[in-house]
Amino acid sequence: MIQVLIIDDSRFTCQLMASYLKSCSEIEVVGTAQDGVKAIELIKKLKPSVITLDLEMPGISGLDLLEEVMYKYPTPVVVVSGVSSQGASKTLKAINLGAVDFILKYSPGVDINPEVLRQEIITKVRLASQIRVIRALRQDAEQVRLSKTIGKEETQNNKFRPEDIIVIGASTGGPVALKELLSVFPRDFSPAIIVVQHMLKGFTKALAEQLDRQIAIKVKEAQDWERLEPSTVYIAPADYHLLLNSDLCLRLGHGPVVGGFRPSIDVTMQSVSQVYGYRTKGVILTGMGSDGINGLFSIRSKGGKTFAQSLESCVVTTMPKRAKEQGLADHIASPERIGQLLILEQAKTK
Repeated sequence: MIQVLIIDDSRFTCQLMASYLKSCSEIEVVGTAQDGVKAIELIKKLKPSVITLDLEMPGISGLDLLEEVMYKYPTPVVVVSGVSSQGASKTLKAINLGAVDFILKYSPGVDINPEVLRQEIITKVRLASQIRVIRALRQDAEQVRLSKTIGKEETQNNKFRPEDIIVIGASTGGPVALKELLSVFPRDFSPAIIVVQHMLKGFTKALAEQLDRQIAIKVKEAQDWERLEPSTVYIAPADYHLLLNSDLCLRLGHGPVVGGFRPSIDVTMQSVSQVYGYRTKGVILTGMGSDGINGLFSIRSKGGKTFAQSLESCVVTTMPKRAKEQGLADHIASPERIGQLLILEQAKTK
């Protein structure tokens, strides 16, 4: 049985979450807590398989509670997030602190199908129960907090055509893997970088802003008709396919969902490889499903290099595992090592 502890300051939400989770025969709700103090007591006593955590808590904040859990009682945590831009920012902070995934909480006036929400909660709790969580270090969490307050000097990008381009695809667990990979690049790393991260509306902008504060090179959410520049990371906006035209302008398309996703990693990789050919590098990071497999094939067919995250470093292994099984990855490594390999590849082309 998957034993779940629900932490939320709303008694109604606790009851609603419990009713959803109890409808699955594999899940047992072992307790609920409306504040951080009681939550810590129950975590110590019950040792749950998974915790669902609301970030808006009285007394001890949800983020502080999460940090405490990851340091003292490492447990898979699924965050229950608000739909606002502030909620998105807090959720990404929680992912950086060790939460494995998030779900959107019910809000009045928001059109959420209860059955879809129930299935999403059950699926993400079941998935979380299979993840081995590593104890966090206090200094890691402190560095995350500091990185959000320290201003970063802006790189003076030139306006010339980027000679090379990197396309990175990620899903569940992606924000942390992206940070690990992109943090390796120095400020003068010249390729343009496009990131397709499966996320809900509002979260991709918050992710871009957060990464921009944390890494050396510029990060931004991509805009329609924006011209590609070197030393810049472009995050594909949620709910839009991101393509590249022959004039090196990014195009946002609201075409059909591809393989269950919009944005689709496959769509972006295929589009970019048509323009950049063998100077395209493709990277598949942690995630569920097979998005990106066709994209890697397209890049390989043009003579470009491909990379996949090592399975032991993934939150969810499905995407990189399929790339490995189909022989589509030239290199398999941790996100940090992939970053180092991309720097070496770039040095070869100079």
